[in-house]
Amino acid sequence: MKKGLMTQFPYARGRAFVCKNIGDYIQSVATRQFIDHVDEYIEQEEADKYFPEDKQKIRLIMNGWFQWRSENWPPSEYIYPLLISMHISPLKAGHLLTPEGISFLKRYSPVGCRDYYTQNLLEAHGIPAYFSACMTLTLGKKYRVPDNQHKGVCVVDPYFEIPPAKSGIKNFVKAVFAFLRHMPGVLKLGRKEFFRVYSPSGFLDRSRSRLRPYYKAALFLDTYSKKFDVNMLLNAKYITHWLDVDMSGSTKNDDLLNYAESLVRTYASAGLVITSRIHAGLPCLAMDTPVVFIENREVVADDGRFNVPGRLGGLLDFFRRLVLEDGLFTTEDEVFKNIDKFGEHTLFKNKNNWRPYAKTLADKASSFMSDTD
Repeated sequence: MKKGLMTQFPYARGRAFVCKNIGDYIQSVATRQFIDHVDEYIEQEEADKYFPEDKQKIRLIMNGWFQWRSENWPPSEYIYPLLISMHISPLKAGHLLTPEGISFLKRYSPVGCRDYYTQNLLEAHGIPAYFSACMTLTLGKKYRVPDNQHKGVCVVDPYFEIPPAKSGIKNFVKAVFAFLRHMPGVLKLGRKEFFRVYSPSGFLDRSRSRLRPYYKAALFLDTYSKKFDVNMLLNAKYITHWLDVDMSGSTKNDDLLNYAESLVRTYASAGLVITSRIHAGLPCLAMDTPVVFIENREVVADDGRFNVPGRLGGLLDFFRRLVLEDGLFTTEDEVFKNIDKFGEHTLFKNKNNWRPYAKTLADKASSFMSDTD
């Protein structure tokens, strides 16, 4: 049987560029670890259209977020899937859980679910399911580096509030004072591409204002300097998982996989990662990179703007977390309670409760892909 790798190239909708979350491809990098050779890429959003000329079935680990083009569900009969680390979006659940969709899921059950929401949803429809967590927890299989090679700090899509600049005199005054308090740092950070494009509410910031990056940098630095060393923040590497994909044909799956892998290697060698992105945080756990997960109502709530509803149930428990609300950090984590301010040399270890899930995921993926039937 052939072996495939599931990818999630953006659906163009007739546009020249499409904004893409590279976290989808980080999940593909994780599954690729278990495939000795990839015969074909299978597009998740078009898996129903897979009809090989030789009519030979293909093994496919199906994980990730399902799915925008729900009219293309369920997949082709020529796909033999391992259903694991799946999230079924509540935005599309009604379209995916048709009689045909339910039959497909039952046929290849039990379904490994990336979150509790998906597990409960499937079980409510009579589909055997369990919480598997995310395939990115296995990235340590290939990408972990020795402890003495962890250096530097990465800040990856951290949540912080960015009220509209013209939303009122109070916010305007707050931004002005933040700028004055941190002027040298704001001028340094504001020149970074990250602060031009980053938006905590999702996708990329399209504003062409030359002042907006400095506005965002001032708000970020004013907030995060309360809990993180300023010099560390000024010298950190800033990364967003959102990128524009050229839909003219010049960007290929391999380009996105290579970029995703480069991010995985960056996180693997970092000394500390600060993030509100699960597909930055979970790989860090897998690769023993210390990670501070920034939680906020907008990040975790079912109606929050930062994440699609239902994505994080069960996964958040793997992280040591800081909660950011109204510009202040708090924590219930017993380790973080003892850290007044994080610096580049602050020492702590991640939780270990994710490790049994990572082992089960790796065992299932290895067994599935090594089967010769």
